[in-house]
Amino acid sequence: MLNYISSFTVYFLEMLISYVFFSAIAEKRFIGLRFWIGGTVLFEVGAVINLLFSNTIWINILTFFIINVVYSWSFFKIKLLKASLYSAILNVFSIALEFITIFIVSILFNVDIGNYNSNTSVLLIEGSISKVLYFIVCLILLNFIKDDKNNTKFPIGLYAYPISSIILLLAFWYICNEGKIGHKNQIILSIASTLLFGSTVILFISYQHNIEKENQVLILQSENSRLKTEKTYYDILEHQNQQLMIYAHDAKNHLTAIKGLNTNPEIDKYIKQMYDNLADYSSVSHSGNMTLDVIINRYITESKLKDITFSFDIRLSNLSFVEDFDLVTILDNLLDNAMDSAEKSSSKMISFETDRRNSYEVVIISNSCEQNPVADGNRLITTKKEKAIHGLGLKSVTQALKKYDGDIDWEYSESEKLFITTVMIRNPNQNNPAQISG
Repeated sequence: MLNYISSFTVYFLEMLISYVFFSAIAEKRFIGLRFWIGGTVLFEVGAVINLLFSNTIWINILTFFIINVVYSWSFFKIKLLKASLYSAILNVFSIALEFITIFIVSILFNVDIGNYNSNTSVLLIEGSISKVLYFIVCLILLNFIKDDKNNTKFPIGLYAYPISSIILLLAFWYICNEGKIGHKNQIILSIASTLLFGSTVILFISYQHNIEKENQVLILQSENSRLKTEKTYYDILEHQNQQLMIYAHDAKNHLTAIKGLNTNPEIDKYIKQMYDNLADYSSVSHSGNMTLDVIINRYITESKLKDITFSFDIRLSNLSFVEDFDLVTILDNLLDNAMDSAEKSSSKMISFETDRRNSYEVVIISNSCEQNPVADGNRLITTKKEKAIHGLGLKSVTQALKKYDGDIDWEYSESEKLFITTVMIRNPNQNNPAQISG
């Protein structure tokens, strides 16, 4: 029975080591319970094969390689060739360290190398020693690999734990091998060895998760600072627009007065040109919501620079009930994505409109898009290089919408090459919005 338990336990711990390694160099394809259940089942298949073939070494080598390839390629975003290469490297280290452990332990304690598997408890402790060494080598290997994800750097001080574990495991092995304790005590020491090994791996997994969470917090703080800067920029821009509109309005009045006093047709023509030019300095959108107007006017200007057709219709809602900071968070992130997609397309168009459905105000952003969006279920996956930063854009939108019992949905029309984002925001006030379109 101990042999069965040890086999399943060792393969489970093998899965944890592979998780630490591959999660440090590549993003996970999915998260949650199915990730851990799927990985556990896959590696326990290896344990079953090991038991069926009575721990035949060549079958174990092949099985371990295949399982690691399938695990890394199916559970992480890594190319099959790289998955095979890394799995082969891990396989070499794992097998080599098993043999090295057997030889070193046999030499240190003057034990016949042919009897290394005669005692299941001793064998389990010996296996734990080799796996701890294998785990340390994997951690060292990560420092030399640069892949699709920034590697988690483990501090040198953290290595003291697995090194201490090896020393304790050697002591356990020596006690068991001497045979001066009963069989039950040997089993207890072997179980303690497995738990010690498992706790070593779990410690590094916990550290890795904490680092990832800290990085997420830092990125969120950076995103929050960016949005605050955007809001400040919009406030300054709105003030400048107001001043410019006042100047343009006064200038047009003066030009009208001059035109009335003038009798020269050439001067009239010149004044008309100046009058038309001043109209360009007037705000395009007049919804009654200054923040919304500034956002729309900004993207109209940016669209002109990028030769993108930008149309809008906000007659049914000016979103005045949404706090300015939240409005910037929602619209800036969505319009930035729309601009990026439209700029890369041939038709180059963006449409922005608002609607009202029962107690919800609706924002519909449509943009030309010639590339099929990458998604995991209904969750969009960014295709931009800086995935960590850009992936938080939609997360920020979703977070802001929670305050208003809102939701976001998207659809893609392959035939029209059109990407449509629909945002639902509950309006507790039911304001009567201004009407404006362009």
